Amino acid sequence: MDVAINWNGAQARGDWSVQNSDLALGNPLQSAIMVSLFSDRVAPDTLSNLDKAVNISAAPDAAGSNHNDRRGWWGDTFAQEPIGSRLWQLQRVIKAGQTSVLREAEAICQEALQWLIDDGVVASVSIDASWAKNTTPTLQFSVTVTEPGTNSTQQFYFSWAWEDLT
Repeated sequence: MDVAINWNGAQARGDWSVQNSDLALGNPLQSAIMVSLFSDRVAPDTLSNLDKAVNISAAPDAAGSNHNDRRGWWGDTFAQEPIGSRLWQLQRVIKAGQTSVLREAEAICQEALQWLIDDGVVASVSIDASWAKNTTPTLQFSVTVTEPGTNSTQQFYFSWAWEDLT
């Protein structure tokens, strides 16, 4: 078991739960997925074609950029692969009902969760993103993981506000 993290979609954050004056325990796979998706991964030096298609900006300190915050975690300096996701880069993208933005969100989530496959924690990861059908621009997505050696799956649902995340 792991410390339970409850995701609050309206506030776009997760928080630990307390139960009987102690930290509540929860699903360790869900915790790993949440940390992987909602921690800021360092922006890459170069953009993929999909990044460019949805107008993601170059890494803030890459050539031609006038920003200086690539985000990420300082401990990733020595890591082979950085933790977290680049969902934060989508804040600069215009939604405009584009399915390409949804495909980019799925690719970003897949990139963030690839370590689960590489480390043998899960056999596969599948992401399905869509726009919430309400007035607030919100990206909603499901993460389906298949356990190794079985056909057993677990599914997790998340939402991420598109605006007003300051």
